[in-house]
Amino acid sequence: MNAVEKYGRPQILHSDQGSEYTGKIYTVFAESLGIRLSMSKKGSPWENGYQESFYSQFEVDLGDLNRFKTLGELAVAVYQQIYYYNNQRIHTKLKMPPALFVERQQVLTTNYLSVKV
Repeated sequence: MNAVEKYGRPQILHSDQGSEYTGKIYTVFAESLGIRLSMSKKGSPWENGYQESFYSQFEVDLGDLNRFKTLGELAVAVYQQIYYYNNQRIHTKLKMPPALFVERQQVLTTNYLSVKV
């Protein structure tokens, strides 16, 4: 919900057909916000390449899960990795971290709209 509050409601959310995306809670939540769900075909990871690439790299960067002694340690590592991915890691296509890209897009959009009005 924080992402929706911060960036606005997306029109479409695309995912694979994992149980976390086909479950009733997720689908009802998305529908309550007016978000259309889109899913790739089963057994077709290439239809959702960006997400598959993210998870693959996330697993590599997080490392061996058996090294964590508690669920709390794992949760901290996951949050740290997500922060790094969004705010520090340079993405090949963007040539910058995603958070900086979003910030620049918002500035460009705001400037464009203020000129048009």
